[in-house]
Amino acid sequence: MRILFGYDGSAAANAALEDMKTAGLPRDTEVLVLTVAETWSTAEQVAHEALRMANEAAERLLFHFPNGYVTSRGSSGSPAAEILNASEQFHPDLIVLAERKQSLSERNIFLGTTTQKVLTEAACSVRIARPRDRSDNSAPQLVIGFDGSAGSQAAVDSVAGRCWPTGTEICLAVVADSAALSSLGRFTPQMSNPNFAPKVAVQWGNALADNSLRKLSRTGLNVDVCVTTGNAKDILVELGKSLNADSVFVGPHCAGNSFERYLIGSVSSAVAARAECSVEIVRRES
Repeated sequence: MRILFGYDGSAAANAALEDMKTAGLPRDTEVLVLTVAETWSTAEQVAHEALRMANEAAERLLFHFPNGYVTSRGSSGSPAAEILNASEQFHPDLIVLAERKQSLSERNIFLGTTTQKVLTEAACSVRIARPRDRSDNSAPQLVIGFDGSAGSQAAVDSVAGRCWPTGTEICLAVVADSAALSSLGRFTPQMSNPNFAPKVAVQWGNALADNSLRKLSRTGLNVDVCVTTGNAKDILVELGKSLNADSVFVGPHCAGNSFERYLIGSVSSAVAARAECSVEIVRRES
């Protein structure tokens, strides 16, 4: 697996280094650490300082990937542009960027400008790493947003293909929104019964997630299907918080050409911006 890690020396970026331990990454992962200095006045000097910072981060990552290959690079200019240019040359499977953890009072719905640009324009998966409060070494807790789409299937495949420690817990979250239930109601008169609709939603969600549940269970992971009704943007964020999840995996509905990548999907972009934990937006290889 190849990873491009954007490192800026901030507290959030240092926490993102630790987040790599809970991302299920193989120990022989190849990592390129890139630090971009935004100062233009003395480009050579700031690029040298950026390389020093990247080297320090690479040394820390070698501890997590002792069988891997970790290199570093420093540059100056626009961080988003430099990361995207490096991605075109390095061809990573995953780009990792750091975002600080938001307080509940902030209720911010926006990502940083660098993260937002990379998220919408990158051709590969992007992991937005956030600091965690967990201090023990317990197994990771994961949430996968699943709606049966190709994007959510890609998220399931990504998790199933990782190397997770024993005891890893996965919540396969299926959210039945009101529009889907209304569509079912046109063919099922009983849906007008408030006690009947939730039962139908659970049956529908379990049937939809059955194949993915089997795929994840075959890897030896502990998996539960959680079917709820409501707004997926809110449900996935709240699930991540209530379960004290290490990360939420989601798949965008659009992932094809460069124009389509701007249409990442309202659910994926909202969860990426609002979750308190790390979020990985999974894109299949073109």
